[in-house]
Formats: sequence, C-alpha cells, structure tokens
Amino acid sequence: MKSAIAAVRRSRPRRSVLALATAVTCGLTLVSCGSGSGSGNTLWYSGYGGTYELSVKKALFDPYAKESGVEVKIDQNGSNVTQLDEIIKSGRPSPDIVDTETATLAQFMSKGMLRPLDKSKLDVSTVANQSLINEYSVPWYQFSRNLYWNTKTFPNGGPSTWADVWNVEKFPGKRSFPDRPIGTLEVALLASGVSREKLYPLDVDRAFQWLDKIKPNAIFINRADTAISQGNVVTGLYTLGRLRDLQKGGATVEYNWNGATVSVETLTISKNAANPAKAMEVIQRSLSAESQTEMLNSLNYTPTVKSVLDKLPADQRANLPGTAETNKDSFYIDGNWWAEHYDDVVKRWQNWLHS
Repeated sequence: MKSAIAAVRRSRPRRSVLALATAVTCGLTLVSCGSGSGSGNTLWYSGYGGTYELSVKKALFDPYAKESGVEVKIDQNGSNVTQLDEIIKSGRPSPDIVDTETATLAQFMSKGMLRPLDKSKLDVSTVANQSLINEYSVPWYQFSRNLYWNTKTFPNGGPSTWADVWNVEKFPGKRSFPDRPIGTLEVALLASGVSREKLYPLDVDRAFQWLDKIKPNAIFINRADTAISQGNVVTGLYTLGRLRDLQKGGATVEYNWNGATVSVETLTISKNAANPAKAMEVIQRSLSAESQTEMLNSLNYTPTVKSVLDKLPADQRANLPGTAETNKDSFYIDGNWWAEHYDDVVKRWQNWLHS
C-alpha cells in the first residue's frame, strides 16, 4: 500500500510551542495559540502558520468549531519532528492533530509517534483512491513537486525528462533540488533509466551514484523561489504551488508532469493526544465535500473525495496532481518504504550532502 502526502508554497517556521503561547488570537470559538493539551471541548492542532493556516481555518476549523462548539488551539510546528518526538518521549500531552505530509508521515511512523485511527468511527468510503489510506492516515488533499525549467534560458524548450535535467551539456546551468532525500532520490533514479513502475524498493546506491553526477551543477535548498525567479537556477524539482506563484509573479518558468512526485497531506493523531475522539471528528470533517472544495478553491490542492473530483472540469483535472489525467506521467511517493528506511537513508544523505 502506498502512503503519499507539501507543502506547496508554505513556510514552516520552527518556533517553540511555549513561545507561541504568548501570541493568542481569539475568535468566538476558534483560538490560535501556541500550546495546550486538548481535552473536553478543546483541540490542539499543529500546523504550518501563515496564509496556509488561514486557509485551513476557513476550510475546516471555523465550520467545525461553529458546529461543535470546540475550541481549537493552533501552533506552527507541524513539520518539527524532533520537537514532537521529545514531547511524546517526555510523557507530556502532544497535539491532538498534526498536519502531516508524506515526508513527515514517514518519520512519524518510523518513530512510533502516532495513534492508529479508529476506522470504526470514520467513513472513508468517499475517498477516491483507497490505496492512499493506511493505519495512521486518510488522505486529505494531494500536491506535487514537478520538473521545471526557465523559459528565458531555454526559449526553444527546456528539459522534458529527468534524463534531460542530468544532461548539463545540452541544458547548461545550475539545478535546484529539495534539501532532503524524499523525492530527490526518486528523480535521480528516473534520470538513470529506472521506470516509474519499478522505482520501489529504491536502489539507494544507484540513486547516490547519479546524485554524484549532478552534484557539481546543483544546489539543494528548501526554498528556491529567489534562485528560480532570478535565473540563478534553470531547472530542477520544485513544489508545484510555489512554481505557480512564481508564474503569477512574472517569473519565466514552466513545468511539466513527467516524473512529478505526488504527495498526500493528512491529519494525523499524535501518540499522547488528550482528545483523540474530537480529533477523529475533525478528520471526518476534512473529508466533507465542503472542506475539500474550500481547500481546492483557496490553495489549488487536489481533493481526495470522489464527489468533488468528479465535478472538476477536464482542463482543471489535467493540471492537478493525483488525477487520472496526470497520474499517467507522475508517481506517488511511497511513504511506507520511507517509513521503514528513513533513518538510514537520511543519515547517508546528510553525510553525502556535506561531503
């Protein structure tokens, strides 16, 4: 079973929970604050902040709070795996809900940081791709990282395959890749000639051999917006939402779906959650057509429930990750493989990156 799940255009500040507790924004029933265990009519959600948080509140927490009277407390540490691990190991209450993508889901699963979902209290029959459901997560929305190129640098057409991206003679210039191995190892294998259907289990040795080939002509960076918009990098792998934002801002950048990496965002329940029953209600609410449509409208993330997907026009589906139209060229990150191998591969990645 493949578990897939970034953040697309969001920044992920790693502020401490206690520091965030000093900044509280109160509404009628929805509270943004930094810490606090969920109990009774209170839930603790760990997300990413910024405009993403505003979209999530509008799509999910505002209507849920209105319907249930539950107060939702919010911090911005959804991607801070180390901090959550420390909280859980200390025995302290941990967030009821953690906003989780494939990369962090793999880490959470490998470290035993999540509660299994009570499937008897969830109706997941509406999820279009049932293979994306696992013991700890149900898909909320889908996003991708795509092959991009600078159209000013390559006016006659840029790299169209990952083999092209590795061809620095034909397509000269710096490349950019995420500063983590998930997705990056996969596209290196595609560049080497491995087919999408035979990527997993990953041939890690072969992937690093091909990364060695491109390393002198590449940078590995979390946020490449400036480098892309200024033409300092001319091709590579980047989050689709950010590429679209760059296009809107006038950047001369284009992308395709050839070998795009598709991930799935989920709402997970951390191990020491104080209010898992209410967290289950929120997860069920996230699968509503209303919440899924709002996330699509505000952030252009692909819905996962069939009723919403089936209503999308063909031209919109053809430019969204995780649809039948784009799945023929892209692939899902296998979160289960990464959960099993994450620690070993990341240790090797860090050594390679800094060698």
